[in-house]
Amino acid sequence: TATPTETPTTAMPTETPTEALTETPTETPTDSPWCRVAYRGNNLGQTVDVTNRGATTAVYGGTTYDLAPGCCKADGTCFRKSPDCVAGKHSTFVPTDFAQADAACKAKDPDSALCRTEPSLTGSAKRHPPNCRRAGCGYDTLFIWTNIPCAGYPTEAPTDTPTETPTDAPTDGDEGED
Repeated sequence: TATPTETPTTAMPTETPTEALTETPTETPTDSPWCRVAYRGNNLGQTVDVTNRGATTAVYGGTTYDLAPGCCKADGTCFRKSPDCVAGKHSTFVPTDFAQADAACKAKDPDSALCRTEPSLTGSAKRHPPNCRRAGCGYDTLFIWTNIPCAGYPTEAPTDTPTETPTDAPTDGDEGED
């Protein structure tokens, strides 16, 4: 109905499902906290926490910017084109939401995805993840999607591969106990 009740009116579901299909189902539940960091295309020091998977724009300093994919290959190499721009160039550019950005990366290279590597250099680092600065396509003036969770937000699931660089201190609270 147009205004569903808060509790079911029958103990059993109806035998006939609704005719309408979900247009774009989410890959993960949308009720869990979610946030990803977007970096300015030309400056790793400018970041925005994006809490809406469906966003195609982000606001920084009172200005609205389009969101574009920042793709990384399996070896960590950052790219924006392979050989064409992943989300168009200049007049053909199409702002992307999180799923579209990740799909655009995979369409160019099936082993690639949105960058999830924290920046190792700051400011004007050229062609380094996660923003791929000066890697073409005119994305330097935009904000670049990453798959880096915002500070304080949980990750979606553990990764299959261990962290390459261990932490400096124990993380389980058993500091120094044998």
